[in-house]
Amino acid sequence: MAMQAANTAAGNATVHPVGQDKYAPGNLILYRTSLALYRKLKNQGVFNEDEYCHIRTILTKKYGLSSDSIFAECA
Repeated sequence: MAMQAANTAAGNATVHPVGQDKYAPGNLILYRTSLALYRKLKNQGVFNEDEYCHIRTILTKKYGLSSDSIFAECA
């Protein structure tokens, strides 16, 4: 009997919907949660400060925030 892998998510859980307000609470929570995960990995030595800075920039763009936003973490 073969096991088949399937996507059970109701929707795309990693990309914010087009047209959603970039400062909507849900979007900011996703952004800050993502940052917390990568910050923890950096603190554990998985990658260095330069790589973390690059990740912050990517996340800032992904969630539609400008680099000078008060919500962005020094992107």
